[in-house]
Amino acid sequence: MLRRSRVATVAMLCSGMLLAGCTSTPPRDAEEPAAEVIDAHTCVAFGDVLTILFNADIAYRDGRIDQQEHEGWDALATRVLDRVPTRAEGAVSDAVAALKHAAPAIHAGASAPTGIDSVAWNEAYVQLSEACTQAGAELAVVAFTGG
Repeated sequence: MLRRSRVATVAMLCSGMLLAGCTSTPPRDAEEPAAEVIDAHTCVAFGDVLTILFNADIAYRDGRIDQQEHEGWDALATRVLDRVPTRAEGAVSDAVAALKHAAPAIHAGASAPTGIDSVAWNEAYVQLSEACTQAGAELAVVAFTGG
C-alpha cells in the first residue's frame, strides 16, 4: 500500500511540474553569446551519431530489433547529426556538412531513405575521421548493446 501511495505521489508531482511548465534547465537568455564551437566538440558530438548507428546495427544483426525499428534509429541519427555544431569552416566542418547533405534530417514520424551508408556518406565519414584525428579528437563509439 505504501508503494502505491509513493507512486501516486510521484506521479502527481511530476504532472504538476509538467503542467506548470517546469523544465530541467532554465531557458537561455537571448542576449547570452553562444559558446565557441571547436572541432573537438564537433567530433565528440558526432560520436553520438556513431553510437546510435553502431548499437542499432548490432541489435538488428542479432535479431533483437526488426527492420522498422532499425530504420527508426537511423532516422533519429539523422536528427542528431543535424544538431551537431560546427565552426562553419575547416575540414571538420566541411566533412560534417557533407554528412548532413548525404543524410538529411528525417523528421520524427516521417519515413524516407536516410542516406546513411551511401557512397557520399562513407566518403564524408572517412574525411571526418581524418579531420578529427588531425584536430586531436578521435571519433569514438560507446557500445552498450549486445551483451
